[in-house]
Amino acid sequence: MTRQQIEQIRLESMKQYGFGPEAMKLLKVCANCGATVSAEQQTCGECGSGLPQETLYQFYLNLHRRCPVCETALSDNAIFCPNCGAMLTAKRKERNEGF
Repeated sequence: MTRQQIEQIRLESMKQYGFGPEAMKLLKVCANCGATVSAEQQTCGECGSGLPQETLYQFYLNLHRRCPVCETALSDNAIFCPNCGAMLTAKRKERNEGF
């Protein structure tokens, strides 16, 4: 079995069991009550509030540093992208002087 076949099986399994990026692309979270609903819905089935346009995956990506080449979400201390191997520039940290 090739590495690519193993990766495809892993991604399909994650989606089947509701984990990973592919599953997150299919969901939205209601800002009012926190219910998870289908990304196709415009209003929450639990409380009737309007839903955001962004999916749970888009929300997740906006909270994280991303690879400039392949857009994979990264940890703050990553030097290389774990997906495509691109070398990353160091994240600048602001220093609070005098504390």
